[in-house]
Amino acid sequence: MSLTLPEDVEAVVEVAVRLATAIAGVAAVGLVGSYARGAAGPTSDIDFVVLTDRPQALLESDDWFRLFDPHAELIRSEDFGAIQERRLRLPRGLVVDVGIGRPSWAAVNPVDPGTRRVVSDGLAVLYDPRDLLGGLALAVAN
Repeated sequence: MSLTLPEDVEAVVEVAVRLATAIAGVAAVGLVGSYARGAAGPTSDIDFVVLTDRPQALLESDDWFRLFDPHAELIRSEDFGAIQERRLRLPRGLVVDVGIGRPSWAAVNPVDPGTRRVVSDGLAVLYDPRDLLGGLALAVAN
């Protein structure tokens, strides 16, 4: 998928893709929301979904924040059920929301209504060797 993103946002997206190889158990990474649908504004957050077989490895540690920036600051943790959010503020002012969940979040039979809303609002697949997000996007589109 080809996205046209501002340079600073592109750098953050590249880091999110690196999570897939830097953190054991990551099964898929997707850009979601306004940047994924090409409608981001100057105050838009950069939103990701990270599906992993080992969510606790990300939820119980903040070491991975430093991949985005050595001075990334956690500004919110939120429990949305199947997805746990970690909202980070980077020193240059960007806000990054990382939704962490299990691969089952991408289940297609049936698609969860909350998952459907997220995907319908914009999804760009960044890393997906198991075709979890690709299959989900197809199911939501049909």
